[in-house]
Amino acid sequence: MRKGKKNSVEPKEEKSFSVVEEAENIVKKLCEKYPDILWAVEPNKVGVYGCENQERPASSDTLAKIRKVSGVLKAVLEKHNIALKYIIELYWDDWNSWSITTKQWILFHELLHILDPDAKGLRKHNVEDFSITVDVVGVDGYTQSKLPDLLGDKKVEFRKDLISKIIKSEEKDDTPEPPDA
Repeated sequence: MRKGKKNSVEPKEEKSFSVVEEAENIVKKLCEKYPDILWAVEPNKVGVYGCENQERPASSDTLAKIRKVSGVLKAVLEKHNIALKYIIELYWDDWNSWSITTKQWILFHELLHILDPDAKGLRKHNVEDFSITVDVVGVDGYTQSKLPDLLGDKKVEFRKDLISKIIKSEEKDDTPEPPDA
């Protein structure tokens, strides 16, 4: 009996990334406008990179993701005096299709994962922790057409009791309190 030939599977092309400067500027502006919420974020230590040679898989609902720089990557960056502590990854195709308010909300969401500049990890997706955004935008998500403009003339008001829940959840991890604004 003749053995069947296996189908050859071509290796998937490695993703290539480039800096999303517009996103890095939005990160800085969000931190300036919402220091009571994003107090732990050092915007100059957050890099935003877009995948330029692939689209987000249709099966994925993840619009962006944040990673804490660690391990060998941390050592390499330190050796070359690059001060990044966090990297946000997204797809250029998505970025170019999003409205400015969608871009702001997606980046704001990713920044909410940062517990403290010296924390070992990131805040997990916890309904209690992210209730401040759900309270404002609802359950329809960040791509809906009627999103409030986070960087508009009028500051988006988040419920203080929900902000304090985030801080309390951080205190369980011995995270320092935010500075008084």
